[in-house]
Amino acid sequence: MVNVLSQGDNELVTLDYSDLLQKITQILKNNNIFKLSENSDRLLIDIDEVANQVANLQIQNPLTSAIGVRSATINFTPQFREKFPKLIRNIRDCLRQSLESNLGQNPSIGEFVNSLITPLEQFQGNQNQKLGFTFAFNKQFPNLQKQKLILDRQSPGSGSLLKFHKLTIRVQNTNQFTQQLRQGLENYIEQIAESETESEDLNDILAGMVRSDRSDFHRLQRIVDTETLGKLKKEAKIRYLEYLRDNCETTDKVGKIYLQDLIRRLRLIETYINDPTKADDYYEVNYANTRINYREVFSRSEVLDALPIITIVAGNLGESTDKNQGGREFIFGLKMKLNNAVQALGGDDVFDYNLTLIDPTSKKHQEELKSKQNFGAKVLRLAFLYYFVFASRSNPEAEDYNPNSELEYDPVSVFDQKVLPILRSSDDGEKNKLFLKLLEGFAKYKAKLKVNKLKQFLKDIIEKQTILPTRNYPIQIGVRNGILERDIDSIFSKQTFFDDVVATNHKECLRFISIGESYIDETALCQLPANITIEDIRYFTSQESQEFKMGYEIKDIGTLPILWVPETCMKTYKDAFMQHKLILFRYNNRRLDDDNKELDSTKAFIYRFTFSLLGYLCLNILLESIPNSLFIPMVRLHEGDRKNPAPSEKFVAHFAKSLSHLLSEKHRVSSQGFRIHNLNKHSINNGLSSLYSVLPKKFRFSDASNTPNLKKLAIIVVSSLESDAMRSNRNRFNRISNLQGEVIGINRRDNGIIDLEILKTISDNYHNERLYRDPPILLDTVNNLYEDGYRNFLYIAQAPYTSTLNITQTDENEGLYFMSPKLIEELKGNRQDIKIYPIFFDKYYVRRSRNLHSSSFYIQDTRQLYDLAEDPSQKVVMFFNLFNGITVGKNEERFYNGVISYSTLLKVYSDILNDKDIMMGLIDDDSTLKNDILQYLTLFHFSRFEKDSNISLKLDPYQNIIGEEAFSKLSVFNHIRGEIEFNSLAFLTEVKQVLNV
Repeated sequence: MVNVLSQGDNELVTLDYSDLLQKITQILKNNNIFKLSENSDRLLIDIDEVANQVANLQIQNPLTSAIGVRSATINFTPQFREKFPKLIRNIRDCLRQSLESNLGQNPSIGEFVNSLITPLEQFQGNQNQKLGFTFAFNKQFPNLQKQKLILDRQSPGSGSLLKFHKLTIRVQNTNQFTQQLRQGLENYIEQIAESETESEDLNDILAGMVRSDRSDFHRLQRIVDTETLGKLKKEAKIRYLEYLRDNCETTDKVGKIYLQDLIRRLRLIETYINDPTKADDYYEVNYANTRINYREVFSRSEVLDALPIITIVAGNLGESTDKNQGGREFIFGLKMKLNNAVQALGGDDVFDYNLTLIDPTSKKHQEELKSKQNFGAKVLRLAFLYYFVFASRSNPEAEDYNPNSELEYDPVSVFDQKVLPILRSSDDGEKNKLFLKLLEGFAKYKAKLKVNKLKQFLKDIIEKQTILPTRNYPIQIGVRNGILERDIDSIFSKQTFFDDVVATNHKECLRFISIGESYIDETALCQLPANITIEDIRYFTSQESQEFKMGYEIKDIGTLPILWVPETCMKTYKDAFMQHKLILFRYNNRRLDDDNKELDSTKAFIYRFTFSLLGYLCLNILLESIPNSLFIPMVRLHEGDRKNPAPSEKFVAHFAKSLSHLLSEKHRVSSQGFRIHNLNKHSINNGLSSLYSVLPKKFRFSDASNTPNLKKLAIIVVSSLESDAMRSNRNRFNRISNLQGEVIGINRRDNGIIDLEILKTISDNYHNERLYRDPPILLDTVNNLYEDGYRNFLYIAQAPYTSTLNITQTDENEGLYFMSPKLIEELKGNRQDIKIYPIFFDKYYVRRSRNLHSSSFYIQDTRQLYDLAEDPSQKVVMFFNLFNGITVGKNEERFYNGVISYSTLLKVYSDILNDKDIMMGLIDDDSTLKNDILQYLTLFHFSRFEKDSNISLKLDPYQNIIGEEAFSKLSVFNHIRGEIEFNSLAFLTEVKQVLNV
């Protein structure tokens, strides 16, 4: 079933790549990119030079407009959509002719590629310190173990294994908000109306606003509905710091003072930006041609996250709605950010890294200033935040130092008098002097030393085994009356009671939403009561455990290696891989360097676009005439290290991962990089384990009674990423997205051996309205699996949590996305013997209290897990937790460990799926079917582990499809116009559709 995108009547910007594709064809005709090795056992492909030549041509901008565009990829103009197939086939045919000219009359392309295929068993061998494909596939992993955990509120904390701090946010009376808002406006009318006639006219305006869904009355409700949870999380971050402060028994008085001072200064920020005596424009500042308003920016929930030490709200564990009482509840995990290293950004800790960004003399500051349009805004935010939190006049190394002096320092008066006037001015030179002065002050008064002292103090508190008491914090959500229009003539002329920001900028409205102590505020337009609860929950080990062994299944698997090698790494390639049959892509890893003066955003986009397209088309030509189910290991060599990756190498790494997803629809493909300056036995063996992790695995339980009875189970993992969207349009359905998925098959043999393998990947593009209703590729996948004998399906997607208060939501199934009842109904069809188990997952963090005797733990007792995510409506039920107990990196870098939690939905699919099936398969603790399914799910986690020794379950086996490291997200790069995003996986999916016709 082929999906066809049409432009239709949408607001998305259209694209026309005609000129770019034609120029690629022209350059290809003058370049032979294929070259055979002397003995014809290696094919060398040079797409890098062609991409570079195309990038240096004058190319017509594919974007028909750049105004208000967030992403633009495949919303083609009608004319270009007609031409697109022919243009792609022209490039493919040009490549094919070039390859055939190199091969001569014999052999054919298919015969040649077949000659490059090596039986995987030939790579079997003992592992050593030498890089290559050799791997101990016959190695068995015996005595793999998983151990049961229990939640116990009665036992003393000293015996606990894990500590979890749970956050619950409850909002009440959401069903009364509309009436309260209307009442508040009626009260306002009484205050401002000067006559009965004027009062009637104003009430008529109000009645009209209430009737119209597009009025500011309903717009404000939608803003409160969608934005308030973020403000509540921001408040919870400070409340957690207070919780730790109030529950610490310590002799470290200095650490406690530093914690109290952090809390005090965070509260000062709130007071400062909400000062009613100051006009909005008082807070307007600018730097590097970027203007922001501190009042608006510091009303946002995420603004504190740039601090080196701050609470992180991590992991959505559940949400529920009490329709009768208008209650809304959200459950999260809590952990502390403790000034860890920013690994992906140079290895500095958070404090030093952000000071480098502020420093106008630093290379990083100057590079970002050139390449990122809004970098000036980031500097302004950091300067404000770090000044308010770290400015001081007290040196902790001075002999007469009194830590209490930190509590007496007033950052507000100095900021108002000496800092803000400069930031409001137009003189960037003076601002640069100011930034340097701030850094000088931080160094002089040892801010870093104080940060480290506070870090250790917080770690000491969290490590204590005593169970802390549960604490409730009653609070109030308010809409400030500052949001009201004060001029009565403007009310009549504009037919609204609200400030213009309600209609023009919902983010600016955040400053009018207040979170504070629970009391009746006479100055508020309307209020909602809420509550923040923090609990200390403990996990204990039990005696119940299971053992099994794992091995590779490589018989009759052919292998076609592909290498991506920078020119500077050719010696390593020759030493390690040149003796193998393979395909080699060689490239110049300096093309995209930041200091390349000839490079601009246009050339960078064209280079990446051309490289990606040609790389995919070359492999499509080579693979189209050979059997499916090859194993294709793609090895990347990298000259750069983790701290200083070459931009070209990073791009190739991301592209290779996207490519592996596309090619895995018919083959088993993986991608793994090796840094040539960091090669040792450990890095080589772990890298090879990761490279071969996609191969089929087989399992056998030590105790045969633990072997599942269920013969076959399919796991379908699905996600999506937008490819085309506007910044101003917040309607999620008016976008185009790329759907990605992965299908895993688990089969039990009669002798008890369990086979587990990736069956295929999927990708297609859809308008979002169809994406969550009946995407054909997903329906076809289930149909094909059904034909192959599968009847039980674990259907896994990201948690469909909405983060809204349900003030305006009318359809209770809105926001379920891939879990929508309509989509589940389409997947099931009319088949009565099919069982679909919709499940979603999230990750939260725990502190490990002591050394572990096992490395893999689980909780599957639904009654116990109810303590983590209680839902009175029983719509969201958590049924399974997994924890691997592995600490990666240095101890100080990994203070927390992750736990993956699985949940399902009940009472949502009653007309489609039988809730009894979901109960038996996932929830009922006495069900053998539940035990079978969770056994298989656990084995799937083990199958994805990517290390050579100390095998444990992989905590997140879905990272290729869902999350920040998903291949789809890695495929995104900037368009010709700077910050507009181009989704290359979505574009190549369109190319795939053309080639498959």
